Amino acid sequence: MGATHYGGNHRPQFVIRHSSFVIPPEVSVSAPFPQLPPANVPAIYVGTPQGQFGPMTLDALLQGVSSGQLPADAAVWYEGLANWVRLGDHPELRDRLARTQAPVMAPPAPQMVPAAPAGPQRSDDEMDRLFGNLVKASWDYYNQNQFAHQVDEVFIGAVITSTLDNGYALIDLTSDGSNHYLRFQNMQDNTRILYQLHTLAHSPAEAKVLGHYASVTVGYGERVTNLDRIWGALKAEFKSGFIQSPEPGTVTIDADVGSGYIYAQVDMFWNIGDYVNHDYATDYPKLSEHVGVSVHALRKYLHGRIQ
Repeated sequence: MGATHYGGNHRPQFVIRHSSFVIPPEVSVSAPFPQLPPANVPAIYVGTPQGQFGPMTLDALLQGVSSGQLPADAAVWYEGLANWVRLGDHPELRDRLARTQAPVMAPPAPQMVPAAPAGPQRSDDEMDRLFGNLVKASWDYYNQNQFAHQVDEVFIGAVITSTLDNGYALIDLTSDGSNHYLRFQNMQDNTRILYQLHTLAHSPAEAKVLGHYASVTVGYGERVTNLDRIWGALKAEFKSGFIQSPEPGTVTIDADVGSGYIYAQVDMFWNIGDYVNHDYATDYPKLSEHVGVSVHALRKYLHGRIQ
């Protein structure tokens, strides 16, 4: 597949997509590393055996590793690095993690003092109020936990509804338990929209570190009669520009020779909180608009490549 990157100061690039992230082998640390991004800027990507996460801030990365939510041997990449590098091979990150995880000296044992005389007893109404606060705090945690586990299905349903609102019919839906694959078709002009959806947080703790984000790949496809010629020309044009992992905003080209469709697709991260509230109220007009502008951009790109 070939690809062009939009956004930032990058020159156009082309990519080959991979279905899973593989942590790279240890790299030499003899060469100086580029300066780390500011601590509060989400600019660092993290690769683990469970998949790729980010972008996240430096503070979120350090907190995630210190709390055990991210592995200590994870690989990282940010603007300026030539390739992925393990945390332990990056001198500045290694030092910051060591300071973050430094043991804290236990305070001296408190001196035993006689218990003070019991104060005045709380009133019945005050004890009822305190008990009510305990119950409310329990419900708050329960609702957060339920939301973290159920927002995945709610978001998928919202994407389906919003795509139907754009004039497409759902023709296929599959899932491997982690990634969800949706395929739609416009019954008037036979154009297609494809999605690959993967939510990045499945617990309140993960959501606190990473936010309720989803990795979203949107594809737009059209059936062409001369697919072999077009696909061969595109592969020849892009063959010298492949990279291993597309960044957000990277548009890739793919083809389904069996069905005669050629696709343009883009990788993005969508904030589920922009569309689904904690009470599960969904902003369908906003999501439908974002689906529409994504398809519009991919259609323009595809027509620019095949016409």
